[in-house]
Amino acid sequence: MHRAYHFLSEDLRSDEDMIAGDSVPWRIGEMRTYTPVTIDAGDGETVSQVGYRSSPTLWDAFLQADGPIACLMEVSQALSIEGDVEAGFVQVSGTRRLLAARDIGAELRLFASDCAERVLYLYEREFPGDDRPRRAIQTAREHARGRVSAAELRSALVLAKCAADAAPSGSAARSAALSAFGSVADEAQDAAVVAIWGAGWAADRKDAVDGVERAWQRALFSRTVERSLSTSFRKDWRSAPK
Repeated sequence: MHRAYHFLSEDLRSDEDMIAGDSVPWRIGEMRTYTPVTIDAGDGETVSQVGYRSSPTLWDAFLQADGPIACLMEVSQALSIEGDVEAGFVQVSGTRRLLAARDIGAELRLFASDCAERVLYLYEREFPGDDRPRRAIQTAREHARGRVSAAELRSALVLAKCAADAAPSGSAARSAALSAFGSVADEAQDAAVVAIWGAGWAADRKDAVDGVERAWQRALFSRTVERSLSTSFRKDWRSAPK
């Protein structure tokens, strides 16, 4: 068994279990072994699930996140490994134990806001006086701090999308506005993923995966999101039921 990371939905249910018909939430310290299943997807197609998914780093897990709950896992030897630098690496294991879990939705949205704000100048220099992307980023930050409602978040989303639509297709300005648009997405994990991709395309264009902007994003993620989790994760897994 070795350590790995994964994100669960807010109710601590996992997609793999739901596919197998098990909707029971995970508990800290719980270990499960997966029974492979194949389900009918319709039109003669089937979907097979052979184990539990996890990632070697929190960053990889974040790129694949289905929810805001960051989890420290202990997993058995990988049955398969898939993914890449762009989409994040994922391993599939037969057995998984939940050591610790934390809701980091607020941290992810603040991270999204920082990434979007860093490239905002690329929009504002082309559209001076248009503050819709800037206001969206501010709304994202306020939402992360519990100061604005979900309705206000959605209103900011619409305004940011309109700002992006006003910029030429494929332009750095449009990508920068889309990064701001991402920061106010309904789900925090989606907000962060869309924001980093928009910012990467705005700053580095075709080098969005390996460019300077992505390196900056990963360093920021390490300093903020990962660092905030490290102490709490260590405390949680040491006290987890054996």
